[in-house]
Amino acid sequence: MSKTRAELINQVLDRLNILVWGQTPSDEDVQKVDRLVDGAVAELAALNIYYVQDPGTIGPSDGSIEDEAFLALADYIAGFHLVADERIQALSAIAVAKLMTIAAPARTLRTLRVDQALITPRRGFYRGGF
Repeated sequence: MSKTRAELINQVLDRLNILVWGQTPSDEDVQKVDRLVDGAVAELAALNIYYVQDPGTIGPSDGSIEDEAFLALADYIAGFHLVADERIQALSAIAVAKLMTIAAPARTLRTLRVDQALITPRRGFYRGGF
């Protein structure tokens, strides 16, 4: 099940330690992060790191953010915050690596297996007239 833009914003605020468990975020905090979401998503797409199909709209409303990218995307957006410390910046860098891995295409080359009947025995390998 995908996550909404509001859930993403709450996760970003949680990563920044702005929220305490069970606390609802203030409207001001939500608006600050909400303004960062579109820019961060656009930057990830422009850098060919990760593309979010439906980040939702400012408000925050709607959105369909893939579960596998949700936490990494929240960490990446948290790195944009003005009070982000070294821990948040490190999480943001790790998030970029995770998003690149998630967005990488599936491995298309398979290992070719050779039928054992086609392999010549070693001892007879060097015999011949050449």
